[in-house]
Amino acid sequence: MQISRAPSDGAPSPRFGLLLLGGFQFTGPNGVVDLPSKKLAGSLAYLACNAARPQPREKLSALLWGSHFDAQAKQNLRQAIFRLRKVLGQDALESDAEVVSLNTAAVRCDVGQFEALVRDGGHGALSAAADLYRGRLIDDVTIDMGMTYWLEQAEAQMAQVRP
Repeated sequence: MQISRAPSDGAPSPRFGLLLLGGFQFTGPNGVVDLPSKKLAGSLAYLACNAARPQPREKLSALLWGSHFDAQAKQNLRQAIFRLRKVLGQDALESDAEVVSLNTAAVRCDVGQFEALVRDGGHGALSAAADLYRGRLIDDVTIDMGMTYWLEQAEAQMAQVRP
């Protein structure tokens, strides 16, 4: 499944596409990209859904590794960021000692497109948003309680704006 049109402002198209509505599908220049773990998939999904706001490292580590000791959770997050950069390229994730964010110029996500179309509110935009909506947010990836809670919250927010 293709994510909708390339940017019309002359900017290069993102190298990767991420579908999260209805299930997790990650594609790159050579087709489907298989991430080696559900935690990486969850990390990428969370960052993509929150791309407009850099995410605190502490929040990410608690969300994905909340059952681990703090030091281990932080180490796991560092390793996940390293592994995602190997797949996505160095410029796809921006981070410092406090926050991590996904560069939307590298990854286009259907959730961001859906939200933008709903905000537009025009008949054509709402029709396109309905076409993008394939089902509940990543209903095929479960990780642990923190991630499940976030998915429930995100789905509830999307239900409020769904066309």
